[in-house]
Amino acid sequence: MNRADFIKIPNTAHNTCFGCGPANHRGLGMEFYGNDKLVFSEMDVPDYMAGWNGVVHGGILSTMLDEVMAWAAIFLTERFILTKTMTVNYHKPTLMHERLRAEAEIEERTSEREVIMKGRIINSKGELSVSATGIFALFSPESIKKIGIIDAAQVEEFMLIMSSHSRLK
Repeated sequence: MNRADFIKIPNTAHNTCFGCGPANHRGLGMEFYGNDKLVFSEMDVPDYMAGWNGVVHGGILSTMLDEVMAWAAIFLTERFILTKTMTVNYHKPTLMHERLRAEAEIEERTSEREVIMKGRIINSKGELSVSATGIFALFSPESIKKIGIIDAAQVEEFMLIMSSHSRLK
């Protein structure tokens, strides 16, 4: 993977999301990079997110996969999303103090309102540690405003930020 083929996906500075929020200092702090097919994030999991015996907690790994698949769905479909379902498969222990790469892509766009995503976590040796498949609901700015989980001003701010990615490609 040539990192030069990817752009950094912008985020809002006041986002407090546990997975990707720059304003959440106890979260994962994931940053995302994308091209027209794939989105990825690289990170070191903080020690306080360990499971037992030097292994990354499985809930943290599933959160990383949910985040990377969600951001890939947002970036690649240019829609707002909500996770509907997610299946996680743990292939091998994922050890603490390893640089991890989470990546995701569209497996199938089933309709204008739904997409199936696939994601994976690769360890520092290039081995598949964890994989996932998720179904994500897609929303237009108008429909996400109606649901009421994001206020109108935040939707407009996010749309401006995301529209910048088309100028960067």
